[in-house]
Amino acid sequence: MRVCPECGGTMVYERSSKVYSCTSCGAVMSPQQLLEAAERARAERERVERAKRWKDDYLTWWLSSKEGS
Repeated sequence: MRVCPECGGTMVYERSSKVYSCTSCGAVMSPQQLLEAAERARAERERVERAKRWKDDYLTWWLSSKEGS
């Protein structure tokens, strides 16, 4: 089942027009557009996760350097 990149609703494939349409918000996308949107969302999630890991690692380092003082 495909998920709408706009609202998170269910995307349904319409064979006659060869597009996916959202049952919640009505967004219409070609299969290629849907794949591109999913790739952008995945890349953004990875970027946010990398930034969070970097902050967590920095905080751990900073706190460990204060223990010896």
